[in-house]
Amino acid sequence: MKETVAILGAGTMGRGIAQVAAMARHPVWLYDPYPAAIEKALTEIRADLQKMAEKGRLPEPVEAVLARLHPTGSLEDCARADLVIEAVPEQLELKQELLGKLGELNPYNILATNTSTFLVSAVAARVEHPGRVLGLHFFNPAQRMKLVEVVGGLQTDPTLLERMHTLMQAWGKEPVQVVDAPGFLVNRVARPFYGEALRLYGEGIPKEHIDWIMRGLGFPMGPFELMDLIGLDVNYAASSSVYQSFYGEPRYRPHPLQFQRVAAGLLGRKSGQGWYRYPPGPPPLPAPPPAQTQAIPLPLIIGPNPLAKELRARFQHTENVAEARFVLDCRVMLERKHDFFENLPVVSLVWGHSASSIQAEFRGRALAGFSLVPPVGEKAVVELYAPLSGANQALRLAQTYFGAHGYNTLVLPDQPGGVGFRILALLINEAVSALAEGVAGPTDLNRAMRLGTGYPLGPLEWAERIWLKPVLRALDGLHAELGEDRYRPHPLLRRMVAAGLETFGDLPGVSTREDWQTHTTEETE
Repeated sequence: MKETVAILGAGTMGRGIAQVAAMARHPVWLYDPYPAAIEKALTEIRADLQKMAEKGRLPEPVEAVLARLHPTGSLEDCARADLVIEAVPEQLELKQELLGKLGELNPYNILATNTSTFLVSAVAARVEHPGRVLGLHFFNPAQRMKLVEVVGGLQTDPTLLERMHTLMQAWGKEPVQVVDAPGFLVNRVARPFYGEALRLYGEGIPKEHIDWIMRGLGFPMGPFELMDLIGLDVNYAASSSVYQSFYGEPRYRPHPLQFQRVAAGLLGRKSGQGWYRYPPGPPPLPAPPPAQTQAIPLPLIIGPNPLAKELRARFQHTENVAEARFVLDCRVMLERKHDFFENLPVVSLVWGHSASSIQAEFRGRALAGFSLVPPVGEKAVVELYAPLSGANQALRLAQTYFGAHGYNTLVLPDQPGGVGFRILALLINEAVSALAEGVAGPTDLNRAMRLGTGYPLGPLEWAERIWLKPVLRALDGLHAELGEDRYRPHPLLRRMVAAGLETFGDLPGVSTREDWQTHTTEETE
């Protein structure tokens, strides 16, 4: 007979984890002090299992799974379990109290917390024999999402982490081992997806446009529609927790516009209105224009990076200056942009600078900014920017050119970095920071972000795809123009570029914090 599992809390996460354990053929105690909560949980579990059975996804009868679920309001019942997983509300004292009492009732069982807010080490502080406490952070809905973050506290027995890693695999999950740090891995690295989107919105970029652009990059949802789905209050609490846990680190600072909506009770879908009103919800992206084959203004495409290479491979262009109608400049560094090809308008990449800043390099020539991020998919949205001096021939040529290739274009208020790249660059920078601190290794970090958030690529994979040097140069440019610390490139990224490293796999062992510390000690010696 398999080990008995106890789940503390019959809310959304608790019932999902209980269902997973029961489907893995474990006897399960489902604890909640409120009988109505248990009754609702069992009703929801039955309904979900029936849907799975109707689709042929349940290998045994629904009743067989339900028979392994045992509701209880007694902690003494739970104390008899081999493994206890708490999924109670995010209140540190409540978690400490429950696990502490269970630790007294049974000095031998394994105690796990599903917290997404508190350090595992803090939850374990009141437990006898804290070496048996670890984090098993499931993602919502637990019965669907594959990722589980396996988190060891300062005193967690390392062999326990290995055992739970194996158990999670037996439950059909894809576990990733991470260290005990604020936000763990996914919640920490994902913060710029929301935070930078909010800052862009505060700078005048319409929220609908931000969502369309991020969907065009391959993200399953844009930041604002995703916040509405999660709940603005839940997302704001997560941002505030990470910000406070890092003692006010500027790059995690929550945005006042989000707090304003939370204070007003506009919490997203569950309240009928958040960033959007429900119904109808977010507006759909307009259909792209039909592709053209004739009368397309041809550019000279300048630059050596992956974006320039992809544009040359997929978009019509010319290598003959006499045939060119404009220059499509894909270089990142402002210092590299200079006057060339007299009388040709310039459409220049804005990853590291605003269009207005670039215009000064071209001495009054017709200029517009653009942003695209490889890989350029069919649903990509081309961002276009006029300098503050106003729209001109370069902007009109860019609209015609990209529209003729069947792509939606958006003319947006001038600001440095673009929308899609600026959010992505900060996701990459945060991922590099987590890597440098040993929160997880490169492979696990990328896998966790794909599984836990649905990102089309892991942030470090994406950095390799668009090259580390352009990312570094763009962050330097954003830091210089915007003057805020959240754009400061992480020193590890700078060192990698200086050393000529092109992939994060080229780094010596950085899979854990201990490996990274060992590596840096060896370098010093």
